[in-house]
Amino acid sequence: MKQALKKATTLLTAVAVSLSVAAGSSVTAKAADEGGIRAFVTRMYEVCLGREPEEAGLADWSGRLQGGQARGADIAFGFVFSEEFRNMNLCREHYVDSMYAAFFGRTPDEQGKADWMQALSTGKTRGHVLTGFVNSQEFDNLCASYGIVRGEGDWSADEIPVGGICSVCTAQGASAGTIAMTDFASRLYTECLEREAEEAGLQHWAKALASGASGSEVASGFIFSEEYRLKDASDTQYVLMLYRTMLGREPETRGVTDWVLRLRNGASREVVFNGFLGSAEFANLCSAAGILVGEAIADGGTTGRQSTGLDVKVRRDKYEYGVFVESNYFYVKEGELINLRDAFILRPGSTKIIETEPFIAYEGVVGTVNTYYP
Repeated sequence: MKQALKKATTLLTAVAVSLSVAAGSSVTAKAADEGGIRAFVTRMYEVCLGREPEEAGLADWSGRLQGGQARGADIAFGFVFSEEFRNMNLCREHYVDSMYAAFFGRTPDEQGKADWMQALSTGKTRGHVLTGFVNSQEFDNLCASYGIVRGEGDWSADEIPVGGICSVCTAQGASAGTIAMTDFASRLYTECLEREAEEAGLQHWAKALASGASGSEVASGFIFSEEYRLKDASDTQYVLMLYRTMLGREPETRGVTDWVLRLRNGASREVVFNGFLGSAEFANLCSAAGILVGEAIADGGTTGRQSTGLDVKVRRDKYEYGVFVESNYFYVKEGELINLRDAFILRPGSTKIIETEPFIAYEGVVGTVNTYYP
């Protein structure tokens, strides 16, 4: 951790130095020479990795540029997609800041930064952002000032995974994670694990979201955790939990019944999770929190018990000709499939119409039945 903090602090200093140097640099193209090439590579180490280059690495990158095997764009890709850069786990904001510093040699303009942040929030990859900076006129000018050719590339399909907390945020002592991100994580504690969050854990998940972790990654981390597994939730409890965590609302009777019956017909819990993950409601919830939805998770074939075996109180709302008549309450086993039609005994030849839908029983569920004569 101390090494990561030191590197992040060094990166902040290196960016500041880079900006001050770039501000006074000429962008007039000059003949490529060893001095200019080594200065360009050294700058990439300082600004992208926050450290001075080791001699072997400096010689390797410089040799590629001087020998024509690489251009500025290739060097840019090599540094940004390096394991060392990825391990910094830059949040979206500091990733965009690093692009401005590395390839434009300046601090971001407000509108430009906002546009790139919006692109990342709506699903564009970090490779897409890199492509935009590297293929720009500003980076062409920067390369020319060191006497090298910019080149070009397209890495729009490539993502840089974020596997932890942003090292720059940590170095700055920032409490990365907006209120909306904290609320997203807090809901998983209260609705999935059914307990209050410990402060350290809550901040960990909020910072992970701020650093680029997706809604899918964080939600699945809770829902398929050992702590939740030990709850031995029934299929119905599992579906109810998904409504409250993934959609942020109470369930509707028809939806719960549909998802529970899918589980009973052989669908795994991962498949049902992915169904909620792919919903417009979850996408909207993630968008409001400023995070990405993320990818569907692998099907691990997770299953659970069908019922807790406990009695639950359900309500029947009775209608006649579409007009409400009365409500009745009764107890049945949790997870039982209820058909209110079974409560009616019709005389032979009766033309009474009974409109109802079977539903899965859970505490507080409401079933409706409407009767009329044609």
